[in-house]
Order: sequence, then structure tokens, then C-alpha cells
Amino acid sequence: MGKMWVEAIRVRSSATALEKAATALNNEVKKINELVSVEKAFIMQHATYDGDLIVFMLWNNEVKPDKTREGLMIAERLQELGTIDHAVWIPAKKIGVHESE
Repeated sequence: MGKMWVEAIRVRSSATALEKAATALNNEVKKINELVSVEKAFIMQHATYDGDLIVFMLWNNEVKPDKTREGLMIAERLQELGTIDHAVWIPAKKIGVHESE
């Protein structure tokens, strides 16, 4: 069993632009979910701002947590729609918070 980490790609755009890109984005996330080392990839929309969208990829492997080829591909597609924030998150052990069992 590997280490769990999260890759998140957030875009700030318009609801109209996101609707136009929805089919292609859903297809890419579906392909990512077929990978062995990804636990789950999914898309979430901001509760208040219709133009904010984030793609989460939960990874479980032994590689150093870093931006993946898949994440960079999603970020490149979303960058056409607006401002991107692409980040990698790890469990918060360094500040004394531990992941729940």
C-alpha cells in the first residue's frame, strides 16, 4: 500500500465557459479514474461562484507527491478557460495533524 496524496487543479472562469468544456473535462476525468494508482478523480463546483471549478485526484502510490502528467494535462485544458491554481497536498503531519484512520 502506498502513500495517499491529493492533486488539485482549480480554475476561475465563467459558468458559460465551463459548460462548453464540461463534456471533454468529464471524459478526461473518467480516463484518469481508470488508472491503477489513482484512488479517485472527481470534479467539484464552488457552492457560490458558478465559474469556479476544481478537479481532485486522490493518489495512492510510492512516488514523490508532485504534479502528474494527468494533472498537467487537465491544467493545460482548463488554462484556456481562466486562471489556474494547480497544487499538490499531503497529510498534515508536519504541523501535528494526522490523517484519520
